Amino acid sequence: MKRMLQRGFTLIELVVVIVILGILAAVAIPQFTDLTTAARTAVGEAACGALQSSAVMLFASQRSAVTMTSIIAGTQVSGGAFTGSGCAGVSFLPTGGTAVACLPGVPTPG
Repeated sequence: MKRMLQRGFTLIELVVVIVILGILAAVAIPQFTDLTTAARTAVGEAACGALQSSAVMLFASQRSAVTMTSIIAGTQVSGGAFTGSGCAGVSFLPTGGTAVACLPGVPTPG
């Protein structure tokens, strides 16, 4: 007797693959939903780091105290805006996110 060559997949094999993909999707989707919040927080922290670096660079070039308004004006970031103008009250508000408080980090003449 001649055996027929089997081509394709059986229904059981297809169902098993679909079930495995469903389980993987159920596990992976909740992990990816929190990525936007983490990304916006990272943007805020990077902007605060840029603000501190800008403060140090301005202080080093002028050798005197610099106002926070001029530091903010000298710092260009995208994806949000700085709020506040006092030394301790500056924060970065990412677009669509929550504000991230920036540490003072402003050098004083000494």
